Amino acid sequence: MAGSDGRRSGTVRPELKELVGDLGIVPARAEAGAARAVLERDGAVIVPGSGDDPEELVVTAARLLGARLRELFGIRAQHGVDAPRLGIHSDGANVVVDVHGQQVRLRHPDEDYLLMLCTQPAREGGDSVLLDGYALVEALRTARPELHAFLTGCDVDYFGSWVNPARGVPATPLVRRMVEHTRGGRRAVRASDYAAPVPREPRWDEHLAFLEEYADVLATAQDCAAAFRMDAGDLLVLDNYRFLHGRDAYRGERKLHVLTVRTVDAF
Repeated sequence: MAGSDGRRSGTVRPELKELVGDLGIVPARAEAGAARAVLERDGAVIVPGSGDDPEELVVTAARLLGARLRELFGIRAQHGVDAPRLGIHSDGANVVVDVHGQQVRLRHPDEDYLLMLCTQPAREGGDSVLLDGYALVEALRTARPELHAFLTGCDVDYFGSWVNPARGVPATPLVRRMVEHTRGGRRAVRASDYAAPVPREPRWDEHLAFLEEYADVLATAQDCAAAFRMDAGDLLVLDNYRFLHGRDAYRGERKLHVLTVRTVDAF
């Protein structure tokens, strides 16, 4: 169901728990020298002892991704107090500004790696959840074939239900599929709180029902998944095309810094 701002939130459905109960992962922890191998093997890694300097995000991106890096976006501070749960989603935003007549992207909807540095964990709660999107798609292939066919075969308006988007967000619909492949064959699994059927879609009601079902699947998966806590100095790196993520509600103050990038393997 979508709220007044257009943001969709799913419902935990007990009958889906057997389907999605094993899809959460807790990333391995590895020191800086071994983290690249772990990331290549698992698609996600936590590098402990990374300090509190946000520039370490850039250093780590270079160390772990190397010559594959194509584009880095600005480091974003995320600071909150007493926040509600953040549902399962994939990172990526469509933010464009005009700088002296040149169109400049501040964010890109196809960012393929996410780096997150925790500088102050919440006093209570705020634990993170990672969901293996590749395993999710394969589970849906047999258990929910119609939903699988929609996610892999039908376009959606990725931010279509967002009411009053922020300044700098293009008004042109961003049309894509929730699951698709790059030119090089890399699979991207997405989740958007604001997805809607594409404009003038003749099967609008059917597509909306599939989006609602997908939201319920993700909400149930988050409810089942093992959560993990990021302590001060922990730096999480993950494949944003494979893993969907969220976090629990928290009390107290929580501070993070986030960097998203695009590699040569991105769209």
